[in-house]
Amino acid sequence: MKYIGILANIHKPAITNVLQKFFDDVKMSKRSFFILDDIKKVIPQIPNHIKLTKKIDDFSDIALIAAFGGDGTILRAAQMVGSRQIPILGVNMGGLGFLTVTSPEKAFSSIEKFLENNLKVESRSVLKLSIKNENKSYFALNDFVIDKSGFARPIKITVWVEGMLLNSYIADGLIISTPTGSTAYSLANGGPIIMPTTRNFIINPICPHTLSNRPVVISDDVKIRIAVQSELNHFNIFGDGQNLGVYSCEQEILFCNAGYTINLIQTPEQEFYSTLREKLGWGDDFRNKNQQSNF
Repeated sequence: MKYIGILANIHKPAITNVLQKFFDDVKMSKRSFFILDDIKKVIPQIPNHIKLTKKIDDFSDIALIAAFGGDGTILRAAQMVGSRQIPILGVNMGGLGFLTVTSPEKAFSSIEKFLENNLKVESRSVLKLSIKNENKSYFALNDFVIDKSGFARPIKITVWVEGMLLNSYIADGLIISTPTGSTAYSLANGGPIIMPTTRNFIINPICPHTLSNRPVVISDDVKIRIAVQSELNHFNIFGDGQNLGVYSCEQEILFCNAGYTINLIQTPEQEFYSTLREKLGWGDDFRNKNQQSNF
């Protein structure tokens, strides 16, 4: 039996009503659903037809994960899914999100369409970070960020690509982004927008002190190595918005393709170009808006 997992951002104001409505919608369904137990904080009484679990690893056969929230909820789902190739459906609970593709009202119908093979899946590349001389690795669907750890002055970040020196940046930090993450922090930092299904990574310095230092797009089949110098002798690393820890400047950081993809379910009304136009306001004639505001 294949299960459908439900993940939700319990801090969204409307999440209680949205989930209760969804539980009602699926009550007569022949599908089997489970939900993570943190939902009990906002819905103490989980209906009997919804199974409760602490982690998705309790279920070996999962058809998809429906993530109710914003892009952050999808990033959380991606961390939980890892390399298992379980498709993720993003259910938009408001906000700018580029990854969510359906509304709460259409969530169940979108699930049914996917299970009937009427919705496509896009495979998104994942970035792997490892610390030299450590066994642990980290993975990100959007990006990793090297941060100067609250220090007022810039830090020096030296980057090698395939063993060849790219640059030594004097900057506030550095973003290593996937194509999916090109519309996240990298975009806010002046980086390029990249089609999310392409095979690239972006190296994007944060507030570089040399204005000629620009974002660089490279192939995702290369290895990236960085070394950091700071007067404090330490720096922070963030992965998909989460602080992974404080690291010594003696430690070298390695980046490469994770070797697996995250599968995001797509709907026809949320194809990439229309999402860009909608989220970024492309095509609006602001001259007319300004003229109308003067009357």
